[in-house]
Amino acid sequence: MNWKKQSGILLILTSIIHNIIGIIIFWEPLVDIFHAGLFNTIAFHYDRATIFWFLFSGVLMFIIGHLMHWLANDLGRELPKFLGWYMLWISIVGAFFMPISGFWLLLPQALIILKK
Repeated sequence: MNWKKQSGILLILTSIIHNIIGIIIFWEPLVDIFHAGLFNTIAFHYDRATIFWFLFSGVLMFIIGHLMHWLANDLGRELPKFLGWYMLWISIVGAFFMPISGFWLLLPQALIILKK
């Protein structure tokens, strides 16, 4: 299996797992956002802002994963090394500040991209 060609799918799966866990962990603030009417319901509520950015970052991971998959599979292009370096640094810094987190999942994905 060519892991580099699958790295976009791995990031998409990571994003899905990320958002499912976020919905489970932050269910109550998420429900509060809906009960408050959605519009302008996050400011000054730390728990609501946390779930918003948690889910938003998951969506961004999904988009980047889809782009990676398109580049590697549809266009047949090599993924740029800078992407692997960015993912590596995000993983290291995130895992340093939050060792019990999913930042560790980005580490092998970054190494796959950086591998020759």
